[in-house]
Amino acid sequence: MFASDKKAALLLPCLLTGGTEVATLDTATALKVLGYRVSVIVYFDETDPAMLAAFKQEGITVTLLGLKRAGGVVAAIRLALALGNALLKLRPSLVWLQYMTPTLVPLLVARLFTRRLLAAVHVAAGHYKAGAMGRLRWLASWWCDGLVCVSHTSARGILGQVPAHSRLARRVKVLPNAIDTEVARNAVATDWRGQLGIDAESPVIGYVGRLAHNKGVDVLLRAAAQVNEQHPECHWLIVGDGAEKAHLQHIAESAGLARKVHFVGNVPRDAVYGAMKGFDIAVVPSREEGFGLTALEAMACGVPLVASGVDALREVVQDGETGVLFTPGDADALTVILMRLLALQEQRQALAVAATRHAEANYGRQAFLRKISNLLN
Repeated sequence: MFASDKKAALLLPCLLTGGTEVATLDTATALKVLGYRVSVIVYFDETDPAMLAAFKQEGITVTLLGLKRAGGVVAAIRLALALGNALLKLRPSLVWLQYMTPTLVPLLVARLFTRRLLAAVHVAAGHYKAGAMGRLRWLASWWCDGLVCVSHTSARGILGQVPAHSRLARRVKVLPNAIDTEVARNAVATDWRGQLGIDAESPVIGYVGRLAHNKGVDVLLRAAAQVNEQHPECHWLIVGDGAEKAHLQHIAESAGLARKVHFVGNVPRDAVYGAMKGFDIAVVPSREEGFGLTALEAMACGVPLVASGVDALREVVQDGETGVLFTPGDADALTVILMRLLALQEQRQALAVAATRHAEANYGRQAFLRKISNLLN
């Protein structure tokens, strides 16, 4: 393939500030380094200006179709026509579908406009019901040239018991998400204590991410109530926003933690590492996790990490070495671990050092570039 023919289109429902968008930016940047002219096509009118600016800063062309998110046949036809028109203009040699919900229309349409079609799975296999899993396996085997999973855990769940030499097994690939370890290393810690009037000696324990049920922030707040019975000086930072915010605020107030739990909202993408560095301990309490990018970001920042032992988090976090895992949904177990880490500063430091080394060696940009190059070749 001549260099002029190397055009890639990445398809994405929306451009907000989640892990999928970050993974899309990393993938687009890597493809650009590998010689592709990269365009990102966003279907719906849900765009974060800061994330859009991050793509443009990397020289990635972004096409906003600006469609309203809706169900029904008419909306599906409208999406198919808009996406088909955009792909016809681009004529990409590679289409990389970054997210297969809420509709399969982009996957079906993309096949008509490219010689090579890859689709990425960013959720755990348990996210799919039996019928959806059957369709996913068929599409991976017969419609796509490859199904890219962000973790071995997700890939194993999708493959199930199929033989290693089967068509499906040959199509399923693993490409873990990447992080910019240099940016993480150089980030300046946010002074949460100064901003929020927290005493210098008070521990700050934090969460970064969407406020959604599957992220398990309610589990963290139940643990916070127990921890503060013994350590009333602890403060809790909730960085992010989402549909569960009002419910979570109610939990905090009911537990008497209104002055100890701080809901600070979203921060710009380039401020996430600094926000994490302002924590003494980071917690990722997810009930479901296709990869666990937030956990990896905390590790790269050198922040002691506690995470639920769910799905791919068991793969990203080496329990007892680069972080500590607890039983998903078990606030009591999380409480015990946090109490222990609060009492053992040396263990926190050891976890942080090991985590930083592990993140850089296995999930840094150079490692990601090698993996994506091998996948495409």
